Amino acid sequence: MDKLGAAIIGCGWVAEEYVKAFQKDERSEIRALVSRNPANAERYRDRYHLKCAIETDADKMLRRDDVDVVVVCTPHNVHTPYVVAAADAGKHIIIEKPPALTPQDIRKQRQAVRKNKVKTVVSFVLHWNPLLMTIDRLIEPGVFGDIFMVEVDYLHRIWMTTDLKWYGSREISGTALLTAGIHAVDALRWFARSEAEEVFAYQVKTENPIEYPGTISVNVKFKDGKIGRTTTSFDAKMPYRFNIGIYGTEGTLRNNEIFAPKLFPGQSDFAKIPCVLPDSGDVTHHPFAGEVSHFLDCIINDKRPFPDLEDAARTHAVCFAADLSAESGRPVAISEFGELL
Repeated sequence: MDKLGAAIIGCGWVAEEYVKAFQKDERSEIRALVSRNPANAERYRDRYHLKCAIETDADKMLRRDDVDVVVVCTPHNVHTPYVVAAADAGKHIIIEKPPALTPQDIRKQRQAVRKNKVKTVVSFVLHWNPLLMTIDRLIEPGVFGDIFMVEVDYLHRIWMTTDLKWYGSREISGTALLTAGIHAVDALRWFARSEAEEVFAYQVKTENPIEYPGTISVNVKFKDGKIGRTTTSFDAKMPYRFNIGIYGTEGTLRNNEIFAPKLFPGQSDFAKIPCVLPDSGDVTHHPFAGEVSHFLDCIINDKRPFPDLEDAARTHAVCFAADLSAESGRPVAISEFGELL
């Protein structure tokens, strides 16, 4: 089988993880790195002994016949032109989260992807974390019984990370939810197995360099009657945590501790699940190899990737609704962002 050719647009911090992920999968090969500053691309080419082109012009790269997959990992606010151009060029696309900062940009991306019938995956990379994969596999056979409440939190003082100062910019990163809390919203929807119907959110701005409120707490009502809660905070002085709670009539999970007598007869207390946890904000800890391999599988076997841009649009609708609720002080129906549903 011929290898699938990959190109990466944007050669910052996260790009290195994609380089390693494509190198690890023998079905792919990196054929081009694109950066406005060639030195950024050259460092990864040289560090990983790549035989690839270095480009400053994404359009030139997109005209290459030996590129099948394009990774867009530029700053958040400039994803859309690259996603649209890649789709128009017939390339399958990995889109770093968040795909965009406005409903209008999400709509432009979806229109281009649908028109050109290319595959996408949005980098909610924790889908390939062992704990989250385990939770998904416990929910599927009904280990927790009737799940009535789900919680997921993203707690990370991200603005203190020297290399990520731009995360404090409203223009580049949007809001706390769009910057990073969207990971938690994605997991909340995934584990709820239902679409959100309405949200009510509160936010707070503390004294820090961030140009937007760094803490937001969101209550979610799902269409099947479940309730959800998600908090994003960049303000608390604490180590990174990605908290998960699943509450059901037959069992409960709190992070990597499970109480499920249906699965473990006679169980009298929580038991620990021994696996790799989502306990670091460092991208080197995140399972990009699993994401890339999943996407290559879907391209080769013509399957729908998950989560793709269509699913991510629904996650964005929850984030946009939550931000609007926090700003307006009222509950917001997800249907107000109907173009994303």
